Amino acid sequence: MTGHGSDSLEGKRVLIAGHGTAGRTLAEDAVAAGEVVVGYLDDSSTGPEVLGRLADVAEVCRARGVDIVYFAIPSAPAEIVREFVGRVPRPDVELAVVPRTYRIVSRDRVSISDLTDVDVLDFVGRAPVKHDMVLAREMIAGKRVLVTGAAGSIGSRLVNQLLSLDPALVVGVDRSEPSVFHLGQSLRDADALELEIADVQSQARIAQIMERTRPDLVFHVAAYKHVPLMESNPIEAFNNNVGGTLNVFERAADAGVGRVVYVSTDKAVRPTNVMGATKRVGELLLSDVGAVAESTRFSGVRFGNVLESEGSVMQTFRRQLLRRQNLTVTHPEITRYFMTIDEAAQLVIQTATTGRQGDLFVLDMGEPIRVYDLARSLVAAVDPTLDIDIIGLRPGEKMFEELSYRASSVDATTHPKIFVLTEESDHRSGDTLGWAREMLERTRSYAIEDSELRGALRDFGFAALQ
Repeated sequence: MTGHGSDSLEGKRVLIAGHGTAGRTLAEDAVAAGEVVVGYLDDSSTGPEVLGRLADVAEVCRARGVDIVYFAIPSAPAEIVREFVGRVPRPDVELAVVPRTYRIVSRDRVSISDLTDVDVLDFVGRAPVKHDMVLAREMIAGKRVLVTGAAGSIGSRLVNQLLSLDPALVVGVDRSEPSVFHLGQSLRDADALELEIADVQSQARIAQIMERTRPDLVFHVAAYKHVPLMESNPIEAFNNNVGGTLNVFERAADAGVGRVVYVSTDKAVRPTNVMGATKRVGELLLSDVGAVAESTRFSGVRFGNVLESEGSVMQTFRRQLLRRQNLTVTHPEITRYFMTIDEAAQLVIQTATTGRQGDLFVLDMGEPIRVYDLARSLVAAVDPTLDIDIIGLRPGEKMFEELSYRASSVDATTHPKIFVLTEESDHRSGDTLGWAREMLERTRSYAIEDSELRGALRDFGFAALQ
């Protein structure tokens, strides 16, 4: 084929789905790697090199003796990708779904390590939400910003994005020494960054940092978030997720911080586990602490599952694929909302530009996705010899997540993909702040058993707690 070598028996015979820029660039790299490009498939392009439509892949593979198919249409919707993957005659023909971030193909197939979280989002059928950061830059430029949990996966991406918005100072607070060290190494050229080792539960230490750095804005990201682990350690979950949150809120108010943004989770909606319940208490504290704070505005943002965050399902899938192990899914019908780390970080910053005291925001993340479907798409694209094992629900795990208690309690904002929650009620009438303080007196001194704490959370209003 002109420009792409000849139909010889040297090298693997390659068929490329997509005759656009990505496909033609990939063809050049494939030839440079010793492969033989026999032609293209494309639904909207014609010419002597185009051998058929995407639906013709099986017929063309058989007729041309194809060894490997590259799918190179970055703009293709997820349903098109999944349909195409299902038509490739496996296992006789290898398949590689080329990432959006494709640069060079120099091997037989695309590895799982090449798939970014945006590529994975393609598999679940949603385009990433891009936020207009003009208002965010106006708010952050020249300001002093503090981030708790700064060395975690979401916190570190948040720090990176804040540094790009010309702040006077970004103070990163985290208690993990190795993680803080690695964050510092990765951002060693950032003059506006200051890193502090500190536990958000320490009143004196957080007060010291707040008073010395005088932040204009605080993003509270630090939390224990792994559901099964927190089911086994409920007192620690309460001390950190409730006690640490209350401490950050109150120390920020004492220091005269202008705005505090709290990062929550969809697991806080009708929580069935301790982690979700403690995060919901944190949401309720937004309005309680805000009601007594003279000059600090509190708001929160509720996330779905963040792809590639520490301990996420995608991290588990990547590890299993790299080891050529079957993927594990807890239930064939379990569903989750998914978002990328960049979406999460931008959403946190964006919500700081709007809202009133106590507002809680959510991102439009499309429809919930069956985790089994995500696993099946990854196996088909990366290693079809693997299978999917169903291992059973873990303690406290929900079959599906919700972003709000009632669909009618969601109002639009100035951003088309960000919504503010209204009239969310799930707990007993009374003083959340006072109840939290009373409980913390017992949990901090360990004068309470795990079962008693669970009972107290159920009595507070979390009836679904297991």
